[in-house]
Amino acid sequence: MKRTQIYLDEELIDILRIESKLRKKKISMLIREALREKYLTKDKKVIYIENAAGIWSDRDFDTDKYLRNLRKSKRTKDFCRK
Repeated sequence: MKRTQIYLDEELIDILRIESKLRKKKISMLIREALREKYLTKDKKVIYIENAAGIWSDRDFDTDKYLRNLRKSKRTKDFCRK
C-alpha cells in the first residue's frame, strides 16, 4: 500500500467523519472503499487489461538482449573505482 495526500473541502470532511462514526471505520478506509467501488469494478478491470494487451506488439524489441543487459554485473566496475 502506498501513502498519498489529498485535500478535501470541509463539507466532505464532515460527511466522512459522521459516516466514519456510524460505520465504525476509519476515514481512510471509507475513501479506499469508495475509490474501489468507482474505479475497480470488474468491467473496468477487463477494459484496462484489454487496452494494455498487445501494446508493444508493433515494436522491434529483443527481450533476451534486454534482460541480459539488465543482468550484467556492475560489481567489478564499482569495486575497481574505489
